[in-house]
Amino acid sequence: MNKFIINDYFYEPQGKIAKRMLFKSDNVIAFVLNIAKGEMLPGHTHLESTLFLQVMEGNAKVVTDGKETSLQVGELMQVDGQESLQVINTGEDVLRLYVTISPMGSEAFATDANV
Repeated sequence: MNKFIINDYFYEPQGKIAKRMLFKSDNVIAFVLNIAKGEMLPGHTHLESTLFLQVMEGNAKVVTDGKETSLQVGELMQVDGQESLQVINTGEDVLRLYVTISPMGSEAFATDANV
């Protein structure tokens, strides 16, 4: 059993994005994605994985295979890994997303990052 305090993973991005890992195993990774005001996570895929995105703070526009969906605090979205995924911060503050990816896929997705 592990207990996490989600606010401990809320960071002010020094650039566009600050990713902070919560958990990693062979089957799943979980992290908080902090996206600065006016910035975006560029379009990409996760192959055979399934992603869940939950807005913790802020407002987002998620573009999957060209289809736009707005997300607000408390809303959760499931994305299939082969879908092209782009996330845009449409709010006035940092967008904070709780994200899970299962299975993990590339080891490159399982580290903290500052972009």
